[in-house]
Amino acid sequence: MGREAEGHAVWRGASGAVKAYLESDGITLRGEVRGKLPRAGLVGWRVEGEDLCLRSDGEPLVLTLGAKEAAAWVKALEKPLPSLAQKLGVSTATRAWVIGGPRPEELAVAVAGAEVPGPEGASVIVAVLSGPGDLEAALAAGQGSGLRVWCVHGKGKGAAVPDAKVREAFRAAGWMDIKTSAVSDGFSATLYRPPVA
Repeated sequence: MGREAEGHAVWRGASGAVKAYLESDGITLRGEVRGKLPRAGLVGWRVEGEDLCLRSDGEPLVLTLGAKEAAAWVKALEKPLPSLAQKLGVSTATRAWVIGGPRPEELAVAVAGAEVPGPEGASVIVAVLSGPGDLEAALAAGQGSGLRVWCVHGKGKGAAVPDAKVREAFRAAGWMDIKTSAVSDGFSATLYRPPVA
């Protein structure tokens, strides 16, 4: 989805100027009206004049974005959300070598039927980082195979291997982070590509 717009919001009795962000996990409002509206709770979206009108968990939200932008948001909201397997780019045709662990349930479901036991036949590495050893193993596997690496790591301060530590290790080795994806409430994933020769 990935849209953002400045406008005016009316939500939960508050009204004011906002910067609104439409992402795959929902709508975020920043400014005079603040809030995070989960995608699963959004229903009834429609354009009324200059406004995007919808309900979030039963509560009405009116975003004045202009008719053209409101229509673009409706179009984006109508698109089906990609599965985690689609976000990671894994399928029976593009297989994943999964290392580390333990795997979050959402990831186990996403790679089911698309997993190979090693780099041979793999299109990508999916590395579950549950400790510093997993981070080292992920980097070594990527360097040894030349495959892109999805690093699946915990979110927040309590993460065993924080995102910043992953980025620091991969960038120090010349790798670039090129994409991110939510995996679950507790996990995110970042895709790294090998150094360009």
